[in-house]
Amino acid sequence: MKNRKTVYATMVGDLFHRGHLEFIKKAKKLGNFLIIGLHPDDVVKRYKREPIVPFEDRKRIIESVREVDKVVEDCMDFREPTMFDNLKKYNVSVAVHGDDWLPPLYRRIKEEKFCEVVQVKCYPYITTTKLLQEIRRTRELKYLLEKKKKLVMVSAGDAITAKLIEEAEFDGIWVSGFEASARLGLADNGCITMTEMLNTTKTIVDATNLPVLVDIDNGYGGLHNFIRTAREFEKIGCSGVCVEDNIFPKTNSLWGGKIPLLSMEEHGAKIRAGKDAQRTKDFIIIARTEALIRGYGMKEATRRAQYYVKSGADMILIHSRESTGKEALEIPKHWESRIPLVIVPTKFPQLTCKQLFNSGFSMVILANQTERVKIKAIREALRIIKNYDSVGPIEKKLSVTLDDMRDLTPIKEVEEIDRKYGVR
Repeated sequence: MKNRKTVYATMVGDLFHRGHLEFIKKAKKLGNFLIIGLHPDDVVKRYKREPIVPFEDRKRIIESVREVDKVVEDCMDFREPTMFDNLKKYNVSVAVHGDDWLPPLYRRIKEEKFCEVVQVKCYPYITTTKLLQEIRRTRELKYLLEKKKKLVMVSAGDAITAKLIEEAEFDGIWVSGFEASARLGLADNGCITMTEMLNTTKTIVDATNLPVLVDIDNGYGGLHNFIRTAREFEKIGCSGVCVEDNIFPKTNSLWGGKIPLLSMEEHGAKIRAGKDAQRTKDFIIIARTEALIRGYGMKEATRRAQYYVKSGADMILIHSRESTGKEALEIPKHWESRIPLVIVPTKFPQLTCKQLFNSGFSMVILANQTERVKIKAIREALRIIKNYDSVGPIEKKLSVTLDDMRDLTPIKEVEEIDRKYGVR
């Protein structure tokens, strides 16, 4: 092309965002023909990380940008074609880079006068690194609380339920000890083991991008049991655990009357030990007190809760079962700490999450509704099958197809792996 002034810019272009677009627009203004030297996957891995989006897809995306005239492979100086090969081949007039820094290869271009080097102002609000940090932190409850202030966690006992909760755009998953025990045919009295709860929870963590919070009852024993428990749940990728001041063996707090609780000092020691034992700063421990729900009164409940805060608890759950919800709405009025409050409205479902948030709670846990919905649906379906001696009547009522169910499994990933390795 006569009078063509070729501009050349290199990039990874992973998770293409506005920062990339603004850079391309500025680069194009420096000439009339813009070439993007795109780093292939193996090259990116050598100096950064493996790209999330593969080279061919990144190339297609950048080629579709109006200002881009050509996209070529640029292997820096690791292998051919090198950046210098491309500069010579395409008779480049200007090599452009952001003003955040100037890589060694660009400095060499400048020193050896391959062509003019221009740095343009970076778009200040986003980078791929920031995007990845944001994506990774979406599993951190502390981060979400900072961002949103108010979170709704919904119970899941299996991977499909967890995926449905994510699909419905709730904030996180609660793995309930009561539910997990019931699914194993056990009473909620401490019979479930840490290993059984870990196995249940791991499938959920692996299935969803949401933060997962686990109800670990009283930590499956004493101080040393709790230290191990906190470490094990952190290792499998949970965002946190909730531990209560029930004595062992525990009794489900939604039934029964006033019973002895673990001493405040013992429970506080557990919390301190658990915080000291955790490996990452973002893993949280919610301290739950049963004092109010067991009839010891608001004063005792808040006294214990304040002690647990001093012991290092990240959040506080003061459990209530008074059916009007008035008692629950009173809790924040007695709370003098900045540590966030959690509530489980199982016994006062008429209160909306908005009402609970407005009263001063930071997290609402919907602890067992999904499992109870399943029980009702399965019970009704079995009754119909028994009466009609056929699954035909329920198939007509089902709005969920086999494909819907299959799509909640990683079938696409399986098919992609099969194609990649030539299995099918």
